[in-house]
Amino acid sequence: MTCSKKFPRQVPNMTNWLTIRGGNIQRLCEYFAYFNEILKLNVSGNGIRGICESVMDSIIHADSIKLIDLSSNGITHLPKTFRQGHFERIWLSGNEFECNCDMLWMANWLANTSSPSGGHLIQDYNKVTCNNNKYKGMPIFALNATYMNCLPLKMPVWGIGLIIAAVATIVIIVITTAVVVRRWNEVKFLMFMRFNILDKNDDDLDKLDGVQFDGLLSYT
Repeated sequence: MTCSKKFPRQVPNMTNWLTIRGGNIQRLCEYFAYFNEILKLNVSGNGIRGICESVMDSIIHADSIKLIDLSSNGITHLPKTFRQGHFERIWLSGNEFECNCDMLWMANWLANTSSPSGGHLIQDYNKVTCNNNKYKGMPIFALNATYMNCLPLKMPVWGIGLIIAAVATIVIIVITTAVVVRRWNEVKFLMFMRFNILDKNDDDLDKLDGVQFDGLLSYT
């Protein structure tokens, strides 16, 4: 069944394929119940720039749609979930895909995915190209992380050393603080013996002013 410019509200029973011609749909945001019945959906050349998430999810999980033609539109990206569809043939060339590091999954998918019925899943995979300036005209299946500078950033050696030094400093401070808190009385006594420093709020140490000691006995 072929319709002009827009989707029909209903289709005759036993309709196996639906083609929309010459439309200016822009965004496909309405899902029709007959999507669960047709075998082939052809919406090529209808100016589609985006497909709403709810409609895309419904198309992906529609067991009946085996062939889908989205070519010659203005689609800029596809969700990763598109790979989960039950499709046997897909057409995607002639769109306006914006290639970036998030598109690397699509490069691998285009190049290496076979159809359940045999052959290549994406019929025009070698004609699906980037549209943004930096990679304009480049086949998406040829993209890789090295070429696109998408490799994980590596921390320089000095950065690792700085982190280790900072962690070590924190550990030393924590240990020192714990020891001082646990043996605070001994610390106060040593400060008094070595530097004649008294805690003005400590009445016991204040009584020791001027007293000399022969040794220090420490106990826990």
